[in-house]
Amino acid sequence: MRRPLGRWELLSGPNKDGSRHIGIRVLPDAATQLRAAGQNLVNKMYDRSVDREAVASVRVGDVLEVRFDGDKGWWAWRGDTRLGRLTWTLNNFEAKHWRDAGPRIDDGTLQVIRLVVDANGAVVNAGGIVRRDGLPIPPVKDAVPDAVVTVRTLHATVGRDGTVDVSREMLPVRKGRRGFWSRLLGR
Repeated sequence: MRRPLGRWELLSGPNKDGSRHIGIRVLPDAATQLRAAGQNLVNKMYDRSVDREAVASVRVGDVLEVRFDGDKGWWAWRGDTRLGRLTWTLNNFEAKHWRDAGPRIDDGTLQVIRLVVDANGAVVNAGGIVRRDGLPIPPVKDAVPDAVVTVRTLHATVGRDGTVDVSREMLPVRKGRRGFWSRLLGR
C-alpha cells in the first residue's frame, strides 16, 4: 500500500516532464540560519544515483541516515538500502566558496522537507536538512526557522563628482497597510 503524500506546498513545476517539487519552502534568511546552526540543505539527490523503488516510499518528515563513503560522496540511507547520493561533493568543500558556505558533515541525518514527484504522482527524489549525528531533530513543522521575506534590489549612490556606485541589496519586504475593507472583514 502506498503512503499518501499529504498536502504540501507546490514549490516548482510542473516541469516539461510533468514532475513537480512539493514540500516546505526555505527562504534565503532561513537557509542562512540553518548554516549558522551547523546544518546543510540538500535540494535533492543526484538523479542518476537514485534507487527509484526505494525512494518511492519516502515522505516529507522522514528522517534518513547520511553517510560519507570515504571517497567523494555523501549518500542517503534507509536501513540497509542506499537511496541516492546527495548533491554536494568533496570538491565543493575543497573550493573556498563552498568551504565557507556550509559546514562539512561526514555522518548525520537527512530530514526530508522536499519531494520531487513525477507526472503520475510517484516520488522520484527527495531533499532536506542534513544535521550532524546527535543533534536533535525537530518536528517537520518546526524544521525550517522563521525567516524574513526579502527582495533583491539595486542601490545607487551618486557622488558629488557625478560618479555612480551601484550595489546589490536584499531588503525586507514590508507588509502593506491593511485597507478599510480588509480590517472590516477581518482579513
